[in-house]
Amino acid sequence: MKNRNWPRLIPALAATLLGLASCTPNETQTLLEPSRAIGIVAAEEAARLAGARKQVALILPDASWGPASSVEEALRAGLKKQGCSIVVAKSADLGDPMRRGQVGLKSADFFEALDKAVGAGAVVSLAGAPLLRQDEATRLRPDHPPVLVVATASLGNLIGVTGDPSRLTGLLEARIIQLAIVDGAAESATPPSGKADATHQLFSQHYHILRGAE
Repeated sequence: MKNRNWPRLIPALAATLLGLASCTPNETQTLLEPSRAIGIVAAEEAARLAGARKQVALILPDASWGPASSVEEALRAGLKKQGCSIVVAKSADLGDPMRRGQVGLKSADFFEALDKAVGAGAVVSLAGAPLLRQDEATRLRPDHPPVLVVATASLGNLIGVTGDPSRLTGLLEARIIQLAIVDGAAESATPPSGKADATHQLFSQHYHILRGAE
């Protein structure tokens, strides 16, 4: 399954990344604030999903995608603030967004990550949603940890992996994932968790959360 959003997203994201390179340190910090809001909100939601287990497993893009993103840095800091330990379940090869072909979290990598996440309270994917065929869903263990995916076009200083809305809805309805953070302001002005501080207001201006059954 190919990510059909890439052709229109790459030019805009390339311009954004070039813009970051030409900014002063203070300007760069300002531009990265929305992405840091993703990490903070994702940490709060992951801690809520994890409950008493207090361990969160991460699925991350591998080194070929670039250095640690500003979303990852904020996520790690947020999870520590929530009292959660962190394990990296998979550093995944997502493909090359500048070439034709499949880009995203391959099903084999997703299953491997879930196998390594046994015992974790939740899984957070910064590699987008898994590219599962319909017949592959039956391989999932019914007791797998709840999965939160970040499916935004940008991870701050790195390109993100967006998800087709209908595919994300299907994954949520099938309970393969429980929550997805996506681009676009929410219809409701209420920030996630009902918090009204600057970080959550910033999040709600740029992103919203799709939720499935938990």
